[in-house]
Amino acid sequence: MVKWIRLMVINDNKPNPPLLNDWGWSIFIETDKWILLYDADTEPRIMENNIKALGIDLNRVNAAFLSHYHADHYGGFKYIGKVRKGLTVYVPEVDNILRKWDLNPITVNDSREILEDAVTTGIMSGMGVYEHSLIVKLSGYGSVVVVGCSHPGIDKIVKRSHELLGDIYLVIGGFHGPSRQQLDIVARYSRYVCPAHCSGDEARHYMSVHYRDKYCDVRTGTVINLPIT
Repeated sequence: MVKWIRLMVINDNKPNPPLLNDWGWSIFIETDKWILLYDADTEPRIMENNIKALGIDLNRVNAAFLSHYHADHYGGFKYIGKVRKGLTVYVPEVDNILRKWDLNPITVNDSREILEDAVTTGIMSGMGVYEHSLIVKLSGYGSVVVVGCSHPGIDKIVKRSHELLGDIYLVIGGFHGPSRQQLDIVARYSRYVCPAHCSGDEARHYMSVHYRDKYCDVRTGTVINLPIT
């Protein structure tokens, strides 16, 4: 199991000047064992600007992860391909766009370990979209679940993650305008809940009011060091 995790939000819908931002999602995940880029926003120029501003060295990245093929999650991979040709990107379905950008997409259908103590949920479908999410096992605390847009349902993703790796420590990413019932389920399963991207202001507000001790505010440039002390 990894001993520590550092989450750095490269882009989120919520701005944080002087960093650039737009509608999209990208998060840099660093552990004591490996480094992974999760999703890559919409715009290559925003990825380039924020990666440089945040001091991220792409040459240290071991692999990348694409949650699903929507432009606000894969558009910035065009820049990544220029800097890290041949970088492996774990994807939920075949598409030639990443190959066109000199990346190496690897299709993952079922749940499997992609890096040490890092597991994909395997493909889940919802709203006509194939999507997978990342689960990382944090020693002594449970798992950290990173999601893209949660088209299959954030509640279903959390339940699948719990079935695969047990207790959940933190969930972060786009929850896709979840209902209060879905948020209640997520809060029941996870110690910390960090709605971002497409979660919506209503979801953020609901969590901040009803689950204040679990809620964490996320925006472009946010850094979360785990375990939280």
